[in-house]
Parts: sequence; structure tokens; C-alpha cells
Amino acid sequence: MDVETDPTTPRSPHDSEAEVLAFLSGRSAPCPRCAYDLRDIRTAMCPECGEPLVLTIGSPRAHFGWLVLAMAPGCFSGVTAVFVMIPIAVATLQNFPGPPWPIVAADAFGFLSAGSVWLMYRHRHRFMSWAARRQTAFAAAVWAIHVLMLALVIFSMWYLIR
Repeated sequence: MDVETDPTTPRSPHDSEAEVLAFLSGRSAPCPRCAYDLRDIRTAMCPECGEPLVLTIGSPRAHFGWLVLAMAPGCFSGVTAVFVMIPIAVATLQNFPGPPWPIVAADAFGFLSAGSVWLMYRHRHRFMSWAARRQTAFAAAVWAIHVLMLALVIFSMWYLIR
């Protein structure tokens, strides 16, 4: 087998960049991260999001970290909502006084939060196409909303008890 046609022969980064540029010369192809049209680019890097480009079949590595981090508080809230719903349902069925409204509101938030996890999973490919900075901001916003809701429930319960 000739050295130039042997697929196991290591190639220099310059050869790899030349192959990417040759492939995209006169051809439209979306950036794997942000879907920017890479037609006739001058370097093997997306001009929109800065993603380094390699000519390959498939994605070299998918990074699911921010998606998992964004889904974590919703999973926890959903599981907690199921466990909190049990005493709420028992109290309702036994004609006991209902739980305080902050607990009911927190339970409803937990079920909505679990629903948002399902939506994130359903649209995970769209999320994965976002730039890392946008994924980070989204995960931070999800965590901020959950921490704020926890603080509101704690403050509301404290206010009711006082």
C-alpha cells in the first residue's frame, strides 16, 4: 500500500487544514456547532463561533456537560415533587387541613421543572448546536431560577410561621 493512500499514516495539521479548505471551496456546508455556512472560508475555523474544523465523518466528540448540568435541577425538582405530592394527596383524601400554599406552589414548580427536562431532552440536538457560551448561560439561568424558587419557598414558609 502506498504511504499517501494508507489511512493509518499520520498527517500534519497543515494537510488537514488544506483538506478542509479544499472540501469547502465552492461548497456550502454548515458549521457543526452553530450551523454557519462555511462556503469558501479561508482558515479551518468557523468565522462565526470559532469552532476548529476537521474533515471527518461524524462528530469527533460531543460535549454533553452543559446539557446535563442544565437538566440536573429539573430532575431533582421532579423527583422531589413526586415525594411531596404523596402527603398532599393523603391530606386531601383524609380531609385534613391542606398544606401551606408555598408547599403546593413548590410542588407545582417541581412538576413544571420536570417537564422542562423532558423538553430539554427532546430538543437536545438544538442545544448541542449552540456555542459553548450560550450553553453555559442557559445552564446558569436554569440553576438561578431553581435557587430563586427555593429561596422564595423558604422565605414564604418563614413568613407564614412568624
